[in-house]
Amino acid sequence: MWRKLSIQIQLFVLISLMLLGFTIATLSISYYLDLQERKKLAIELSQTLNNAMSHDMLNALVSNETDIYSDLSFRLSNFNSVDKVFLYDESDQPVYEYNRNNTNQYDQIIKQATSKPSFSGEDLYVKLPLELDGHKFGSVAYIIDIHDFTTQLNEHFFYLIIAFPLELLIGFLLTLRLSRLYSQPFEKLAQAMRVNKPTQNEFTELNTSSENEVKVLFNGFNQMMNQISDTSQQLRYIAEHDPLTGCFNRFYMENTLKKLLKKNHHNDKLQTESHSLINLNIDQFKIINDTVGHESGDELLKMIASSLNNHLPEESIIARMESDDFYILLKDFSEEKGLTYANDLLKQLNDFRFSWEGQAFSVSASIGFVCFQAFSHSLQELTKSAENALHIAKSQGKNKLHIFQPDDNLAERLNQEVITAGFIKGALAKENSRFELHAQLIQPLQYKTDKVSYEILLRLWDSNQNFISPDSFLPTAERYQMMADIDAYVLWEYLTLITQYPEHINQLHVVHINLAGSSLNHPDFQSKLKLAIQTFNFPWHKLELELTETSAVGNFSQAHEFINWLKEIGIGLALDDFGTGMSSFEYLKCLPFDVIKIDGSFVKDMHKDPSDKMVIRYIQEISTLRNQETVAEYVETKEDVEELTRIGITYGQGYYLGKPKPLTEWLY
Repeated sequence: MWRKLSIQIQLFVLISLMLLGFTIATLSISYYLDLQERKKLAIELSQTLNNAMSHDMLNALVSNETDIYSDLSFRLSNFNSVDKVFLYDESDQPVYEYNRNNTNQYDQIIKQATSKPSFSGEDLYVKLPLELDGHKFGSVAYIIDIHDFTTQLNEHFFYLIIAFPLELLIGFLLTLRLSRLYSQPFEKLAQAMRVNKPTQNEFTELNTSSENEVKVLFNGFNQMMNQISDTSQQLRYIAEHDPLTGCFNRFYMENTLKKLLKKNHHNDKLQTESHSLINLNIDQFKIINDTVGHESGDELLKMIASSLNNHLPEESIIARMESDDFYILLKDFSEEKGLTYANDLLKQLNDFRFSWEGQAFSVSASIGFVCFQAFSHSLQELTKSAENALHIAKSQGKNKLHIFQPDDNLAERLNQEVITAGFIKGALAKENSRFELHAQLIQPLQYKTDKVSYEILLRLWDSNQNFISPDSFLPTAERYQMMADIDAYVLWEYLTLITQYPEHINQLHVVHINLAGSSLNHPDFQSKLKLAIQTFNFPWHKLELELTETSAVGNFSQAHEFINWLKEIGIGLALDDFGTGMSSFEYLKCLPFDVIKIDGSFVKDMHKDPSDKMVIRYIQEISTLRNQETVAEYVETKEDVEELTRIGITYGQGYYLGKPKPLTEWLY
């Protein structure tokens, strides 16, 4: 109960109790001093009476006459405080009694009276001797009521009693004022804590003229509010922005779109306002990444984001959704106005030139365009429409824009996949489109050698010799169940070419060829590999088949017999992109891999994130215990090479060590 009271009430109660206690203590001391004063007066009176009336007492004791007793009583009656007097003879027998109130209430204490003054309640009782010239003739016992004495304190005690409530009232008023005065800073602070919203940058600083602890408290509060506000803004910025480009991120864009889609306008005109959403993707961005490295790709993204921001209309926002995919939201833009802006963007980016380490690249972009109003879509429907429009635009070639239409997105997308599937079939049949084998160096880090190792990469050109990114044709190949044919093609084409150069085979340490998980269990691929072993004179221990972590986990158990056969032949197995799929170290122990390829995301961030470096170190230690070699991907800098070498990684692969180039260039 007490803890729930406000500081002002607690302070008021405490000071009031102190004031009440002080007043009661003052009255108690006054009463005690007054009582002691009256006791002293009573003792003095008993002694004075005994001295002043000793002669009359002796006469009464000797003469035993009634008149003398009456005169003695009369004289004693003049003393209001004397309640009773006993006169005793020499044998201590009472010979005279004076009783003012004619009561016997003092008989018991009279018997206890001695020459030493004693008190019973407010009565003094004492028995004093009657002496003359050193001879004792008797004694006199006195009962004196000290209540009848008037002292200086007693004269003012009545006024003290009257003044007591007034003093309390004044004290309470002063206490109330003081409690308000001293609790006001805390009430002000508590109110500020209740109403201020520093996380939303809505707060008022507290000021005071005090130079004591209150000022320290207020300054601390103000500092805390500013720190919370600054930190909240920083966290909000981090939560809402892409760290690479400084644009808004997917989280912020999707929240903004949700608000626009659910915005409830009361004005009919506002209800019909249209907004335009642009889904922009950089054409053939992966080629730049593959050609000059991811560092260059990051720099290109930052430059494009800066250019887009510089030409962004008012109240419009841009967000990097993922990789090279951007959303631009044009608020209150009609379809016509939005399309004008989108076409200007295409022209602007088509004129964009990017240079990196002496190489120049022409940049273009594809745009998916959607015009929408409040309540016209759900967020999922809107983003899917934007993605479908972009997909159709990219299927039409570079630097294209497509406006979303509810009835054309699925058909167009399927049509583009059919076209891509046709190019894949043409390349497999060596007709109008073509595949080309490229290779990227895999360099040993722990020793130097004249031997070479590389990974085989596949490139596709359509009938017009336009490059089709692996990110585009490989998913189509998987959906059309052509991966086994592609894997068999790559293996056969490589062996056909390489066996014509025995000198290169002698110099070759190992070649990595990628394999889809589904190919492990495909009878056509298994038959093709067995036929290749019978056909080509190749040292099979120099062949490593690469499988991604996810595909390996899903297919190894079903291809157990085939894998054992591969091991008997001497063909090795490599686990690609380890750490991006199921991410369990159990697979290193359970699956029969000879080489572990560490995903490049760990290598890329290992200098900034100690946990990534620790993962790399742990993979290396586990692999060493199991006699497995390791390959680190995305090796982009000299620092990467030095650090990976210190950790003990067996091989490195990345643009710093060697960029992909046509396989034929390795043979000459």
